[in-house]
Amino acid sequence: MAKTFRLEIVTPERTVFSEDVVSLVAPAERGYLGVLAGHAPLLCTLKPGEIRIRREGGEILFATSGGFMEVTPKRAIVLSESAEAPAAIDASRAEKSKQRAKERLAQPAKTVDRDRAQSALARAENRIRVAKKRL
Repeated sequence: MAKTFRLEIVTPERTVFSEDVVSLVAPAERGYLGVLAGHAPLLCTLKPGEIRIRREGGEILFATSGGFMEVTPKRAIVLSESAEAPAAIDASRAEKSKQRAKERLAQPAKTVDRDRAQSALARAENRIRVAKKRL
């Protein structure tokens, strides 16, 4: 039996995931970060990306919009604005969001908040990518 640690993924609406897991790979600001039981204490920011969780029953994915992660040797907590399992993602809605973001980015810079549009595009592309990876 592999060593495990407690993982909680929390959004403003609810606790999305709370189980003992074998490993976690999360999209930290400077690249994907792997976590195993006994990891050194850590606090980091997360960017939109894929959270990959390995548990004794297999793997599970979540699309996250970014946020924060705190890790201790026995526990990891992900605080995110959103976290969705592939089956919960509405791919057609994500495609429409992607298209809207691209249209906004094509407009003159004076009329559009480019940072916000870039963020919306990254979130939509991430949701589409994770939806296609249903494990």
